[in-house]
Amino acid sequence: MNETPHNSPKPVEPAVASAGAPGPAESRPEKRHLSFTQLNMFLRCPRQYEYRYIRGIKAPPSGAMVQSRVWHQTVELNYRQKIASDRDLALGEMQEFFAAQFDVALGSEEIAFEPDEKPGKLKDQGTAIVAAHHKTIAPAVRPLLVEERFIVDLGEDFPFDLVGVWDLVERDGTIADNKAYGKTPRQEDLDKDLQFTAYALGFRTTHGRAEPGLRMDAIIKTQNPKAVQLHTRRTNDDCRWLLGLIEQVGTAIDSGIFFPNPNGWHCSPRFCGYWGLCMGCKNGR
Repeated sequence: MNETPHNSPKPVEPAVASAGAPGPAESRPEKRHLSFTQLNMFLRCPRQYEYRYIRGIKAPPSGAMVQSRVWHQTVELNYRQKIASDRDLALGEMQEFFAAQFDVALGSEEIAFEPDEKPGKLKDQGTAIVAAHHKTIAPAVRPLLVEERFIVDLGEDFPFDLVGVWDLVERDGTIADNKAYGKTPRQEDLDKDLQFTAYALGFRTTHGRAEPGLRMDAIIKTQNPKAVQLHTRRTNDDCRWLLGLIEQVGTAIDSGIFFPNPNGWHCSPRFCGYWGLCMGCKNGR
């Protein structure tokens, strides 16, 4: 990532507090939370952020989003028990869990299936990506923390705390994120991905030291799913740059100005659940 621009405001400095231990964040009233998901949505389209986080309007997920969520739950199930057992669940047990949870989601949620999405096909593909992860990635993983929440105190004068969740922290401190993609991710995109910068910032402020590694454990959803692992790193300057960005975004949110961003792939009926409220009616509000 680039160094902090010379004309950017001085970044807020996070307070260091151990996860779960009393610290500055627990001695004052809880502040508003700003997660990477919120930050990323605001950067993509402030109007989309307004609909979701200011007005509280939730758009139904696509079939692929439900598939990915249930796959994450399946990986979590395995890793949580592996902390104590030090061995993976049987593949059949994990696939049965995925299938059952996917069926529960189908029966209990409103899902906005894309024209090319079929529930049966998504379910079969889901059990296949469970198998690819179980065979190639899971055996070498030694989990310490699974789906662990962290909070970064951004200072008394800043209205937000940064919150996040690590998918996986291994026993040596390596942070790994589980992703499922339609095509192989690029290393250059991973190296500037702000989510991994947020993971690093969270680790350094809660553990008082730099994380030994950052890794993406990805499953590529080809006809025969394959596993890919990519490694990246972050510097303290990268973390300071993110802090400066968070400060600017927080100021922008508090201004109450949420303009639409119609430029890009994200602004379409297919990729934005709020398109009808915003661009569809052409009145903008």
